Amino acid sequence: MIQALSSHGKVSSVQKRRLPIGRVTALDRIKIDRQPDDNFYAKPNLNVHADKIFREKLTSLYNDLIPEGSIVLDMMSSHVSHLPPHKRLGRVDVHGMNAEELRANPARNETGGNYFVRNLNDNPSFVGICDTGEYDIVLCCVGVQYLEEAEAVFAEVGRILKPGSGLAIVSFTNRFFYQKALTGWIERGMKERSRLVSDYFRAAGGFDSNIDIVGDGTSPISQLLSIGGVGGDPYVAVVAKRNLDP
Repeated sequence: MIQALSSHGKVSSVQKRRLPIGRVTALDRIKIDRQPDDNFYAKPNLNVHADKIFREKLTSLYNDLIPEGSIVLDMMSSHVSHLPPHKRLGRVDVHGMNAEELRANPARNETGGNYFVRNLNDNPSFVGICDTGEYDIVLCCVGVQYLEEAEAVFAEVGRILKPGSGLAIVSFTNRFFYQKALTGWIERGMKERSRLVSDYFRAAGGFDSNIDIVGDGTSPISQLLSIGGVGGDPYVAVVAKRNLDP
């Protein structure tokens, strides 16, 4: 099932889907649980999927990188977007798999934003729900590991970001639903995952060649402490800027 919903009844005019320029080949995209994603996410899950320290670091990064007045899309979102509460944003739209979660998102509610339900593994595009060049910022927090064709989704992220200035911020940790993550993601460590996300952006096309990897979560010590239950969730964010390519 593919569904697009909006709190304001917004349905964008038809846009041409942006296609990736390449595809990561050395990646096992098989999942342990091959049942439809719609079934897995049918019930709302109003929990957070990373610990407090991770969330604080992510909110701090958002505060540093997101200008006031920005139009933001939080893709693969839920009932919370971890945005700085004091920052005045123009609008926060949220995309995900469960409408009840998205309706509860305070950042969306406070800015009069839209919510969209679409399974990006069935339809890896934002055509029909997000306009070309509409957003200053696109966020993806702890969701990238579930994308079966991330290059195609990231190409679409490039389409809906403002050319020359738009930023995409993709964050992740080592806590996730293993049964729904790609095998190739599970097999990689945090450093290799950050490289994989960077490769997704390069394969998508439309982003600057200088891609920033932020956070201390790629260090062996951080990962070992996390596994041992001593440290918190490893924190990594990959930041890419939209270039001026059409």
